[in-house]
This record gives sequence, structure tokens and C-alpha cells, in this order.
Amino acid sequence: MPEYYFDIETKATGEKPDYVNDEIISICYQPLDNHTGRPKGPLTILKGWETSEEDMLARFLPLFNPDHPWQFVPIGNNLSFDYTCLLYRYRHYGTDIKAWKLFTERPSVDIKALLVLFNGGSFKGSGLDNFTRKATSGAQVIEWVNAGDYAAVEEYIRNEAAAFIELYQYLLRTMPETWRAFAREIGLEGQE
Repeated sequence: MPEYYFDIETKATGEKPDYVNDEIISICYQPLDNHTGRPKGPLTILKGWETSEEDMLARFLPLFNPDHPWQFVPIGNNLSFDYTCLLYRYRHYGTDIKAWKLFTERPSVDIKALLVLFNGGSFKGSGLDNFTRKATSGAQVIEWVNAGDYAAVEEYIRNEAAAFIELYQYLLRTMPETWRAFAREIGLEGQE
């Protein structure tokens, strides 16, 4: 089961996501070791500033293919946002991906819920930048895109990927022991 760090960046047209009109400006992914979370290959960044959004989506579709969900298992943060953006933007270009294939048939690991729990159950303040070495929240990405500062966008993407992968590796190492401690506490030792 090939696991991949996965994330997209969008060019937002307003304060809230507009899935119909917000263009995807980058798609990035990196193969990860299934047991350690360590990178097994380079970070691939499909860049909208070097090609069209339609071309990026076409290049990504064979790997992301919803008909073969086990060939690309996304590991990320807030994957429902990424999936929804992809659904709308693929439809914009005439590729109809069924939402149920993404949301119910594709295996994935989304750490969004863990970040909310780390944040005392609060969604506000549960961004990746508050729990990793990620330098910023990403609010500046649209400013950099509008200014044509694509080097800053790419640096942000690389920083975010490295920060996420570092946290994911930590979670893979520590969560099993957290479960074992909880199981001992509630009397489920033999059910690990």
C-alpha cells in the first residue's frame, strides 16, 4: 500500500473556500515508508505557475486514480478540503470523479482530528503551524502568488511538507504506546 504525503495549495478568491472558482496552484506529494513515515523518494511539486491547472490535474490523475484507491494512499492534514477542491476542479475540466469514491473508498490518514485533540478539542488554533516547525499558516501564499513570488510559494510548500512529515513520524512512533497505556488504564491489555 503506497503511502504519500499529499497537499494542495489554492488561489483563493475570497475569505472562505470557493470550490467552484478557487484555482489549484500546486499539487505536491512524496512517497513515505509505511512503517516509519520517512520519505522514500523526492517531493514532487506540480506547479501551476509553470503550467496550467488543467495540465497539473491531468498529470496527477493517473496516480490519484479513484478507480484504484490503493495505489495512492494520501497522508495529510485536512484532506477533506483537498478532496473537495480536486472534485470541483476536475469537474470544471470535464472529469467527473465520484465524491463517494474519495470520501468512502479511498484509504487515507488525516491528522486534522489529532491536531484538534492536541488543541484541547478546539478547532480554532489547531493549524499545523501551531504544532510543528512550519513557519507560517499559509495565509501569505495568495499574496506571494499575486506578487509573482513563486520561490516563496515553493519554499513554503517544502517547509510545510518537511514539518508535516516530522510530526507524522513522531505520531507513528508514539501513538502505539499511547494506545497501550490507555488499554492498561481501562483494562483492555489483551485487546491491543
